[in-house]
Amino acid sequence: MIYVKDMGYQFVNVGGFEADRPEGTGDYLFLFFRCPTEVCLKGRYELIPENTYIIYEKGAPQVYRKLDGHYINDWIHFDIVPYQNFFENLDIPLNTPIRLKDTKEIEKLTSDMLLEYFTIREDREKMLHHEAQTLFHRFAQIYHESIGEDKIRIKHFPAFDKLRRHILNFEYQPQNGVEQIAEDMKMSRSYLQHLYKKFFGVSISNDLINARLEQARKLLDTTQYSISEIAEILQYDNIEHFSRQFKSKYGMSPRTYRDKQNISKKAQNIKF
Repeated sequence: MIYVKDMGYQFVNVGGFEADRPEGTGDYLFLFFRCPTEVCLKGRYELIPENTYIIYEKGAPQVYRKLDGHYINDWIHFDIVPYQNFFENLDIPLNTPIRLKDTKEIEKLTSDMLLEYFTIREDREKMLHHEAQTLFHRFAQIYHESIGEDKIRIKHFPAFDKLRRHILNFEYQPQNGVEQIAEDMKMSRSYLQHLYKKFFGVSISNDLINARLEQARKLLDTTQYSISEIAEILQYDNIEHFSRQFKSKYGMSPRTYRDKQNISKKAQNIKF
């Protein structure tokens, strides 16, 4: 049974706050720091960023502070009887700063619990137990999803970062597009596209198109190749497709772009 003893949501301490509880508070404490806070970890203060959680186990030192400005947090004091390795079974670290990929759902569950906490009815304690269980189980799920994403980023990001630099510098333009890149990266096309968008916020297809069009612009500026020759060099199926994409990006056709550049260059060469 989880017994909720006290709690607060978006609680503001004007002018800062300092907690110095070397033996804790005799119960468990679920904390959500909504502002950067100095937390004493292993005997020394470390500044942890906003939107960080800590679950203090019973008897653990609770030492943290924000000495300037307003200190804002969510907090739940609670006990678990019998304990039965509740957090160990959920595989949630205690007394450790935890960052989640998204805090909105946990914030909503905390807010809902607060409404129940101030409700007067016979089954209030039982309802709080169920809501606390839901909160901690969902917290565990999001935490492990966050860890999984971190592992994926560590594993794949260096290769994707190198890939994107090669694409944008026009050092890598595979004939078969995304399909060939997926084959070269030894992953499925859908997973490649998913990770690329996740890492950079744009699709790999858009980067391939933009890199090709930027190369087209450079060729129009610096060479005497015809429009059709540039389209062929850049592996467009036809000049119409090339012209449509170019106009969509730069607001004018390749021919109009080259004409304007030539006029500009002539004007710069005129001596008064």
